[in-house]
Amino acid sequence: MTDKEPMQSRFFIRMGGKGWMVYDRERMGPALIGTDMAANLTKERAEQLLRILMSPRAGGR
Repeated sequence: MTDKEPMQSRFFIRMGGKGWMVYDRERMGPALIGTDMAANLTKERAEQLLRILMSPRAGGR
């Protein structure tokens, strides 16, 4: 065992002001999908975008 805490994922889903968002810990705000912010989404759409951002092809961590 190690004393290290597990590394947190860069992206996670959270409730925003007008719906759900995919939050980017590096940007300290909504994730960017191209030039669009991943905010004001349905929970289902936020989950879809999170899976895309976390995929190895997208360079997710």
